This record gives sequence, C-alpha cells and structure tokens, in this order.
Amino acid sequence: MPNAVALPTLADLLSYLRTHDWSASPPGPGGTLWSKGDARVGVPNEPDDVLISSVLSRIARVEQREFQVTADAVRNVRFDVTHLRAANDYRISDKIPLGTATKLISSARMMLRATATTARWERAQIAGSYSRFGDEVIRKSYMGHTERGSFIIPVLVPIPEPEQPDSRQPTLYDDHAEPVLHTAAPEPFERRVVRTFAQSMQAVRDLVVDPGLRPNPDQIHELVYRGVSREFCSALASILNESAIGEFETIVAWSPVAPAPETMPRQVSISAEAVDLVVSAAEGLRQQRSPSKQTFSGTIIQFRHENRDDPFGEIAVSTMRRGRQSEVRVRLPLDTYRAAWDWHNAGRAVLVEGIIRKSPGKSGIVDTPVRFQPLDELMFPDQMAPS
Repeated sequence: MPNAVALPTLADLLSYLRTHDWSASPPGPGGTLWSKGDARVGVPNEPDDVLISSVLSRIARVEQREFQVTADAVRNVRFDVTHLRAANDYRISDKIPLGTATKLISSARMMLRATATTARWERAQIAGSYSRFGDEVIRKSYMGHTERGSFIIPVLVPIPEPEQPDSRQPTLYDDHAEPVLHTAAPEPFERRVVRTFAQSMQAVRDLVVDPGLRPNPDQIHELVYRGVSREFCSALASILNESAIGEFETIVAWSPVAPAPETMPRQVSISAEAVDLVVSAAEGLRQQRSPSKQTFSGTIIQFRHENRDDPFGEIAVSTMRRGRQSEVRVRLPLDTYRAAWDWHNAGRAVLVEGIIRKSPGKSGIVDTPVRFQPLDELMFPDQMAPS
C-alpha cells in the first residue's frame, strides 16, 4: 500500500463498485467476485486493510489512474464535495493569513447553512429562522484537508443512497407505447442542499455580477427562486471583502450514488471586485417579500400518460412545501411532457408556477402552469412566451 494514503471503508468500496457499473456474483464464504468487462476483483466480506488496498490497486489499473486518485474517489463516493478556492493575483499556494482563513471557513459555513434552509423553503431573508432539518445536514458535513495550488478547502456533504429504480419500468421511447407510469426516487434532501448552493453561486454570478448593475425586482425574484437569500449574499460578500482574496471559486464533485444534475455548472468563480454588487443584492433581498407559495422547484419523479388520445401528460415533482417533503403533480401538454422527460434524464430540477388545486386524499395538482422550465435556465418574465 502506498504510504500516507487513507483507505476507504468496505461500505465505500461496495458503493463505488455498484455506482461504476461493476457486477457482483453470488457471495462466497470469504468474499464476492465483482466484474466489469474482462476485469475481475475479489472483495472481502470483512474489513481488511491489506485486501482493500489490493482491491484499490486492481481498480486503479482497470481505470488507468493513480492509486491515490482512485483511493480518494472511493473514499468520497458517498459525498458531494464542494471545493472552495480562494485566490489572489499572486496565487495563494501554501499559506493564507490566519484571519482570512478563519473568515473563509466561517462564511462558507454560513453560505451552506443558508442554502440548507432555502433548499427547504425559498425565502429572501432567513432572519434567524434557520431550518433545524437543514442544520442537521450541516452538522453531518465535513471539511477535508486543504489542497495546494491556491487555498482550497473541500466541504463534504454525505449523500444517502436512494432506492434503485425498477429496471423493468417502461421508458418514453419504448417501441410499443409511451409509459403509463414511470417513477424515480426523490432527490435526497442532502443533494438538494448542495444543488441549491451551486445554483445560488451561479445565480449571483449571472444575475448580479455579470450584468454589473444593482439587481432589479425581477432579478431579485429570480435569485429567491434559485435559493439565494440575504444571508448567503452577506456571507459571500464577507469573503470577497478580505484583502488577501482576489477571487472566490466553488467546484462541485457530485457523488455518483444519486443521479447528478448534469447541466448544473460544476465551477463558478466570482471576483472580489464584485463585492459591492453582492452587497447590493443582499440589501435588495432584505427588502424583498417572500415569494408566492404557488411557486416551487424540485426534481421530476413520476410520469403518467394513461390515455393515448389525451393531449396532456402528468408529472410529479418532488419538492419542499412549507418545510416538508411533498409531491405536486403538474399537467402538461404532450410536447412539454416529452421535454420534461429529457430534463428528468439530465437530472435537471424544474421551476413551476401556478395555482395548486387540492383534491381529497391526493397530492396537489397544477392544472395549467403559468411557468414551467428547468431551474438552471435563465429567463425573465418579459422573455417568456405565453403558456
């Protein structure tokens, strides 16, 4: 085993093999044979550092990667890892002022805590009313060792493995018929927290930093819909205001145990020169009222189209309503319904706006959405086509 390499647990190793297309044979008394193409590797039933190291070496050869890289990938397989990078004109390499490092860590935690609350219920200003459920996600998160090549802090959020979908379910493109019913596991809340963090960084850059102007009311609304809060912007501004930091960047590595949002940008950087704009966004969010409760976002978890002659299909969106996990059905024209299937396959969260009608014993339904689009698309009200 190479020196100074932290080994993953046996559970991490099994999760990695499952999520990277390795197939398991029936287990034997000492372990299980896993295969991928022509490659074979035996995994012990009980933890054993020597045997786990041997398995990692075999996987590294199959994947044509260094042992260290493979060990890190396996060890972090059940974490969404957000790399927080602070840089300046001289490229911080191996040290940073202690006060700046302290501010970076505390402010980054505040940003993540804010999104752990807005992931549960979008709001312009949290004002101390943080979600206890969201705080539990923060409590279970970790900070990895800093990395060289500027000052990089990995933040690790554990992602639970969702139930695997039934492989026998129909797909939209079956030869015989469109699916009567297709379901998928809801997005784990922990993944929703990290996704909200990533889309909040992207929203601040797209709606505040790149335009270079104080955000208008429509842009403030968009920020809230994407999970941005006053507290998030204030914490970000606190980082950018440090004299030793010229740029703040986040890079997300999604855990493979849950479907990754393919179109969500992995890397977002914001220059310290934008600090005044970020402060102005925080002020605008402080003055903004909470968004309508008829606007919500989440991932698509179900498709239903029972009658071939029906020009509408129905989807279900897994979302947070009044701070609780819930499902809301949305009725869509078939063209939009088919587009929604592609968004679902790409792991794209959607934004829905419309009146939610309640039915006894059933989840709410939006019969005629005023707005239905991928959350990562940038659209303003005056750019939207009529429904």
